[in-house]
Amino acid sequence: MERLWFSITDEFGLWSQISFEFEARLPLRNLIWKGGITQTAQFVSQLNAHVVVNEPVPEDATSLLHIYLVALNDSESDTRKAEVRARAKAWSIRQKSPWLIVLVTNSEPPTQGPKFLNMRTTLLDRLRSDIGRKDSDHVVHLQHKQVESWNALFLAIRDQTVQGLEARTSVLGDEIRRMDANRMLPGWNYCKFFVTKERLADLYAALELWDAALAQYDELEAVYEQLPQAQSAWFTEFGASDDFTDLLNVHKKPYRQQLARNTITQFDFCVYLCGQQLRLLVEMKRYAEVVQRAQRLIDGLGAKMHNVSPMFRAAWTYSTCMNVVEICEGVQLAQDDATVRVLAVAKAEFLASARRQLDVLGTMCGRLPAGYLKRSNTRELTQDSESRASEPNLEPISNPVLAEALASDARFDQVYVRTCEQATQYYLDSGRKRFAQVMQGDIAQLHICRERWANAIRVLRPLIPETGDLNVMDVHLAEQQAVCERRLGHTTTCLLLVQRLISSARFLDSSAQSSYANMLEELAHEVPVSQYSTVLFRVGDIAVDYDSESIAVNIHVQSDVPAALDVQRVEAVLVAGDNDAQQLEIVVDAHNVTLEPGSTRVALTTDSVSCAGRFEVQSVHIFVGNVEFRIPVSNANYRRFVRLNAHPAAPIIELRACANSLVVNIQPLVPIDSMRLWVHDAQSQSVFDDQCMVPEGYRVEDEALVVEAVESSASVEIGLARNPASGSITVYAEYAVDGDLRMLLDTDDIEFAMPVVLTARKLSTHTLLVRAQCSALAPVRVLELCVCDVSIEPVARFLQYGESATTVCEAEGDKAAISVRFTMLMDAVRMCVYELVAKAASALKLDAHTRYVQRVVLAHVRPGTDIDVWSRLYEETPFVVRVQALCGKRLRVSLVSSQCMVAGAATQQVTIAQDAESMGSCELRFGLVPLVVGFVPVPEIICHEGGLDDQCEWTRVPTQVTSSPSLCVVQNKRFAACAANFFTHPLDLLKVRQQTMKGTGNGLVHVVRGVFAEGGMLGFYNGMSAAVLRQMTYSMARFATYEELKKRMSREDGSLPFYRMAAAGIVAGAVGGICGTPADIVLVRLQNDGSLPLAQRRNYKHAIDGLVQITRSEGPRGLFKGAVPNVSRAMLMTGAQLCSYDAFKDLLLSTPYFTNGLALHFSASLLSGFVATTITSPFDVVKTRVMNAGPTSPYRSLLQAMVLIVREEGVRALYKGWTPSFVRMAPQTVLTFIFLEQFRGLYWNSYARHNCVKFE
Repeated sequence: MERLWFSITDEFGLWSQISFEFEARLPLRNLIWKGGITQTAQFVSQLNAHVVVNEPVPEDATSLLHIYLVALNDSESDTRKAEVRARAKAWSIRQKSPWLIVLVTNSEPPTQGPKFLNMRTTLLDRLRSDIGRKDSDHVVHLQHKQVESWNALFLAIRDQTVQGLEARTSVLGDEIRRMDANRMLPGWNYCKFFVTKERLADLYAALELWDAALAQYDELEAVYEQLPQAQSAWFTEFGASDDFTDLLNVHKKPYRQQLARNTITQFDFCVYLCGQQLRLLVEMKRYAEVVQRAQRLIDGLGAKMHNVSPMFRAAWTYSTCMNVVEICEGVQLAQDDATVRVLAVAKAEFLASARRQLDVLGTMCGRLPAGYLKRSNTRELTQDSESRASEPNLEPISNPVLAEALASDARFDQVYVRTCEQATQYYLDSGRKRFAQVMQGDIAQLHICRERWANAIRVLRPLIPETGDLNVMDVHLAEQQAVCERRLGHTTTCLLLVQRLISSARFLDSSAQSSYANMLEELAHEVPVSQYSTVLFRVGDIAVDYDSESIAVNIHVQSDVPAALDVQRVEAVLVAGDNDAQQLEIVVDAHNVTLEPGSTRVALTTDSVSCAGRFEVQSVHIFVGNVEFRIPVSNANYRRFVRLNAHPAAPIIELRACANSLVVNIQPLVPIDSMRLWVHDAQSQSVFDDQCMVPEGYRVEDEALVVEAVESSASVEIGLARNPASGSITVYAEYAVDGDLRMLLDTDDIEFAMPVVLTARKLSTHTLLVRAQCSALAPVRVLELCVCDVSIEPVARFLQYGESATTVCEAEGDKAAISVRFTMLMDAVRMCVYELVAKAASALKLDAHTRYVQRVVLAHVRPGTDIDVWSRLYEETPFVVRVQALCGKRLRVSLVSSQCMVAGAATQQVTIAQDAESMGSCELRFGLVPLVVGFVPVPEIICHEGGLDDQCEWTRVPTQVTSSPSLCVVQNKRFAACAANFFTHPLDLLKVRQQTMKGTGNGLVHVVRGVFAEGGMLGFYNGMSAAVLRQMTYSMARFATYEELKKRMSREDGSLPFYRMAAAGIVAGAVGGICGTPADIVLVRLQNDGSLPLAQRRNYKHAIDGLVQITRSEGPRGLFKGAVPNVSRAMLMTGAQLCSYDAFKDLLLSTPYFTNGLALHFSASLLSGFVATTITSPFDVVKTRVMNAGPTSPYRSLLQAMVLIVREEGVRALYKGWTPSFVRMAPQTVLTFIFLEQFRGLYWNSYARHNCVKFE
């Protein structure tokens, strides 16, 4: 920057007297001048200038003003005075820049010469006269002890300085314009143009006009870039010779002298130009631009260094980047977070660039392995750790820090790590954590190169997230850590890292994926025995293979390992039971499995356990080497279930209770070496104990029945010491087949108690009264009663618990032998169902599912058995079982009594999809056991992909249909609306009154008082007949239409989306609005009649009278006046009310706080009322106005009425009566739906009782 000077010539020793006061008034402030090329007024807040006394001004400086100090007084001779004036004049003539002569005295200027006409001239006047009249203002007088004199002096200095600056800038501007005009002429020299323009920039900079100075350099740069073809002629050569750059030190070399002599190199010119720009930007505190221009210099010169050695280019780039960082660190920052963040990012980026140059320099100088920069794979980094450059290229480097670093590995590592750590800190300060991780990764990579494994791990571990997916950067860091962990023998940690790397294989190339797959298998054999939860494997489809000779479960394992993986074992844990203490686990497994990349089907089997039922697939375990990978399958939100049949080779164990004994039938399908059998009753007590009586060859040990080798069917009757609890029993067996121990678990329902109790009492000597009483919960029928070997007729009906049948017979003597033969209803049902289903399943080749289907069908038949119907029908009535196989292994079972069909009862078959092709069917009749059901369940059991799904849907077939359920539901809704209307009619009347009143004074309290004054309490029920008529028409129509549309618009699975529900509600509202418009008109007029003057009242007697009078006076069309707003309101009302009620009901049921009950109905209907009131309020207001207007209505249409109301009364008028509407609508909605739910429950209960229906 060019400095400004005040040059003072003191030949009389006056400076020492005035220097203190003179320098105290510097710098000059608040100057206004018209300088520069634009000649516009510019404000200079402060002008810093230095003072030089009796010495020449430096060459690189500009003299603002030359000052000559003169001392004269009256005591000196005239000769002396003349000599001083002559010297001052001669000095002024020599000056080329602005000058000023200062006469310094202690008092008034001395006089000179004789008096003539009493006129004397002062020395100041004489001095000005000698200088000349045109320059007289360049001579001033200073009385250095007077402030006013000092002010006058500096006022003159300011004027002369401004004039000098204006003249100088004018000259420079003219010269610059002249040179710029000749730019395209041959021989034009850019360097001379640069020097001239730089003088003007220096002048601006000296005046602290930084923007103007920077503009000059920017114009110079633009000219340089516009004429690239002439650059070689302007500069001697590229000349990159100094790799240690200090951009702000523009005096490091004689750049200006070289420019003036055209000897500057292109490299030095670019550095000098950028340095001048950066210096000005730093003064302006435009730090963001500082880093931008510095980066532009590095990129621009780096692109031009074609013929420069790579080592020089790297060294210069490193030094320049570090110099920019020093510049940013040395600036004084204001408290501006944005600026601090920008500089932090810039410093981090320059440090990162410097680190990259260290990589290049370290490779060239042998501090890093050869090819260090090309190693994209960390696993290969250590392979060349010793392959240094054999002959390092050590070119002389000017930067002492860099030269010292390249001299030894230790110093290089220090500089490298320090650079990365500084960049890391700046990245963290700017919030760029990922870039900070890159720098830390570079440090770790250097440690790996030096084989400092522990140091590398210490750096890497905090950088890799412990959970979640890895991104590209995380994968790179994880690769580095895996190498270090493997070198240190941390196989467990390395295995975890390899798993995460494989799960992020999309960021790895194929060779890396294959390498990590092999490493996974190697590590699995090296680590100690351990268990891991992994994301490498997932479980896909799960299906049971019912055609297998074992319990087989096919599981599709999705492997993310990119190569085939040899697995020692795959097992799945199946759990039955919700209580942890009572859970049963079955493990199915497969050995020596190869998991291919992608999906692999694995067949898991077991022969050790046989337990039919529904099992949850809890987890899958994959064993590789010493590692067990655990794959969770079920969780709290998602559960996977399969249904297992009994093992095909498991023995069939059937239990039958007799009097004080238990018959065990064992039917082995394969020879059994031995068996231990435990049986527990409904109270979990063991049935067998040491006091049981067992036949020879059998024994009881530890509450288990021990059975030796069983090769064929065996039946054992065990005498029981006590009577076990009846109900569900549990059978557990351990048996050996060919030396392999297997287990069997089963359940059954058994009645241990004697179902019939016989008592006898003698009535006379030859007469005996015999009573057979049912003591079991299940019904019993006495088939034969024998007294003294005389058979008596059986009882014609079933006996319920506590009922008895008596008979009187003859008996001789004091003793009589009495025996009874009876049958239990459930035994008959079980025998019938088991045999029928077995035959039907065998005919369709579905024997594997026989036992499961038998139990499912029996469980659903049992609740529907009707004893009363049984007793009314003949014993030989056959029972029909229909079994049908559908495509996709879907099985349908239907049980129907033919007697029901003869009686004309409706039989219902479960409908199937239209595209389901029937594959075969069979029909069996079984008439040996009388089984008649008054209400028969029709089950549908579906088998998917070889497995039966027990999520069955069951439909009921009534014996007699008395009425249509849909019609009764509609009637229930109509009655519910009428019942609710009784409670809400007063509120509806208040709403109508309030909506028909115009202007102010129509508050709710005012309306209530008016109604009460007119008719008392009964006045609130005006128009009640019309309200009931409206509900009977409007509500019935909309509810019926809504229910029917819901059925027709439902999807095949029964679900109904919200938009379809809303559409059904809107259409139903339109139908209801049309049907209810006549009754609605009568209702509005009856409710509002009391508010009209006596002469205008209509005086309808009731609703029917109102309809008649409207037809007579206004014609049939009058009954539909206001139909458009009424239908619009009804559409919105029904769409909002009905569908929102269903939606809110479903929403609340999905939460854990509501169940199907009164609280649910109240909450859903209250929310529905709020939505319906808000949506329909504007249409309700318009509807009321139109219907109440009469023949001379100002409203022509719905839109016109709405616009007219808003124009006259404002938008809020559309919501008049919202409060009574909501107060009326909320109870109306709540009561309607609550009454509806209650009526619906009463109807279905009555329907069930009449038709012997049991609803679950």
